[in-house]
Amino acid sequence: MKKNQILGFLILLLVLNSSLFSLEKILHLRLSRLLEIGKDNLMFASIASICEDDDSNFYVLDKKEHKVFKFSPEGKLILTFGRKGQGPGDFMQPNRISCSEKGQLVIANELYDVSFLKRDGTFLRRVHLNGRIAPCYIGDGLFYSWIWMPEDKRQVIVDDDNTILKTFFKVARDSFSVTAPDSSGRLVMFNYAPDVYAPTLLFAHSKSHSVVAVSDRYEIHILNNTGKIMTTIQQDIQPDDIKKEEKKYFVKDIDEMGKNRNWPKSVTRKIIKNIPKKKNYFDRVLLSEKHIFVFRIRKDISNELVSIPVDIFSLDGQYLGTASIDKKPLFISEKYMYFVQSDDQGNLYLLKMSYQIKRKT
Repeated sequence: MKKNQILGFLILLLVLNSSLFSLEKILHLRLSRLLEIGKDNLMFASIASICEDDDSNFYVLDKKEHKVFKFSPEGKLILTFGRKGQGPGDFMQPNRISCSEKGQLVIANELYDVSFLKRDGTFLRRVHLNGRIAPCYIGDGLFYSWIWMPEDKRQVIVDDDNTILKTFFKVARDSFSVTAPDSSGRLVMFNYAPDVYAPTLLFAHSKSHSVVAVSDRYEIHILNNTGKIMTTIQQDIQPDDIKKEEKKYFVKDIDEMGKNRNWPKSVTRKIIKNIPKKKNYFDRVLLSEKHIFVFRIRKDISNELVSIPVDIFSLDGQYLGTASIDKKPLFISEKYMYFVQSDDQGNLYLLKMSYQIKRKT
């Protein structure tokens, strides 16, 4: 190749590279603090889940208190309802609250039961889904859950009659656990499953749409309220490596956990050996009425000051760009993000912030 041809080729490469960089989609999440709840005369024991109704009232589910708090858009407490029990309107380990397309509240326990209530807390009905773990609302007569199988756990859609209609992603048992004899010789499953690398089944719901995903594949299904896959998001990227310092962080944590729980040393060694070379792609997926937010793993998981990359998509699966955020919200609506924070004494409070998605210049 002649010198002038080589020079022309290099110039072409530079032009192509510069055009690729210019097309890089960098977004900015502009957050504005609106209100805090839980620092003054109201105390939360826990905050497991949040949802918003069509009037922008928001509902906070306190799992430990088995109670729901309803607030006005301005943060005024309107009412509370719920208690521990198995009667109508009672909850046992409530895990998630959703607002249905019919304007009802749907409160799902960790195991089996899903309750439907009016927005004033009046009990309507309960659906029992025996054997279904962490059930969640998808649409009228349709529920998400995950189930145990001998070799894995998997995501499913079930109906009111508890019939499995569809199966999504699966996670193999040996990717997050080790089976070994305990001190008595009985075979026991020992779990160590950090979100950074252990595959996690993920689900989120917002009014008429839901998403299902597994954290070790960049493949996210968007469902409508009939459970049909409307589109699938896929990104052709590679997950980050687990750095040496990060692996040391996990090894130390596993050693300490093994000592505290009296694990056999063979179990500790096996769990350490199971640490992979790669991180997961993400550890949380949330959606609003217009967007899907995919929260990636920090570049340095041992440093909470490192920001979290957030890939943002439209509901039709179009990639809009990537922003960064310091903390992951628990819930996102069309206009607001809700964060769970704690003060120096460990008391929980809720932070509500407005947000705007802007193209970074």
